[in-house]
Amino acid sequence: MVNETKYHNDLKKDAGIIVLVLGLLYFSETFVFYKIMSTLWDAVPEARTLFPVYLLFLLLLLGIETIGCIRVYNSIKEHMYDFKYYE
Repeated sequence: MVNETKYHNDLKKDAGIIVLVLGLLYFSETFVFYKIMSTLWDAVPEARTLFPVYLLFLLLLLGIETIGCIRVYNSIKEHMYDFKYYE
């Protein structure tokens, strides 16, 4: 017999870890983007022209990572009873 309360509590812990990882990814990539843009802003005139392209790339990257993390969570949720993941 499966202890559903234990499984759901552990699933919440896994969701917290996934959110933490996603937050770290967001912070680190946004910080790197900021450092690159602040360094190049005055030194390279083309940086201002290409800023929307860089920003679009950053947003796409963050979106893809978000989708990936959501899929990992859904996969864990779907298979947690099949493989006795939390036993």
